[in-house]
Amino acid sequence: MRSKLYLAIGLVLGLLLGIALISWRAFPTEDMIARASYASCHDVHAALEWQDAPFQSQVWVLGDVVTSTYLIVADLFPNRNDTPGTQIALLDLLARYGVRDFERVSLESMDGGVVTLKREFVTAQSVLVPYMEGLRFKDENQHKSTWLKGVRWITVEGSATPLNIGGQATSMGRLLMGDRATVILEGGEAMFTSPLDGQLYQGNYAHSFMGARLDDLLRDQLPYTKLSVRDAQGRTREIPADQAAGALVSTVDGYPTLVLPRASRGAWVANVREISPVR
Repeated sequence: MRSKLYLAIGLVLGLLLGIALISWRAFPTEDMIARASYASCHDVHAALEWQDAPFQSQVWVLGDVVTSTYLIVADLFPNRNDTPGTQIALLDLLARYGVRDFERVSLESMDGGVVTLKREFVTAQSVLVPYMEGLRFKDENQHKSTWLKGVRWITVEGSATPLNIGGQATSMGRLLMGDRATVILEGGEAMFTSPLDGQLYQGNYAHSFMGARLDDLLRDQLPYTKLSVRDAQGRTREIPADQAAGALVSTVDGYPTLVLPRASRGAWVANVREISPVR
């Protein structure tokens, strides 16, 4: 009986020791994190570099770029890349999308974090590293409060101002870095007969559009009877004030677009260049 008791005690102690060792390996202590060098900091803080890691997150590049678009993180950091210190300079990433001259760049995360840098403070040390959800921004020249996790949107404000709204020169990047609003449009109802139980199921779907509210941009010129809107091809359209109610200047299909919540998408003005209120 005594030998069985010692055996049971040994098994319990072994189990507890094993759990302790696993926990130490899986969850670095504050001392371990404090000892990590800046070069390996992103590895300690959950950056991923093992085979088949889920880097399928989309990261949007918006604002004053040739065409607003998104990238797949796996295209930057292939799943089979196991080289320590994997990263890409923010300047190099922007250059891929034709951005070489800009005033500011803003990075936003899914949980509402925002980091904005002037061009003079974006250097070779401003880098993006792989992260479970999107990307992580880090910069050894910046305080760690700017090391944003889960980057999903990168917005560029250029030096050019190709948009003219109410007589004010601006750009899509500048608008997206200001006050913004979101509208839910193009909704519908989907009905589907499930192959699992043969029952009919239904759900509602829609799309969200984020941008600057036109009435906020034209605050000093309200009210107006109609809008005169010119696009990049030089075509001009007139839009009644009632149809323009709640309008946004947003990015749609990669280009600045006047979104009209009270009209179908066919009435929206794509690749807009100038919006002038008419009293």
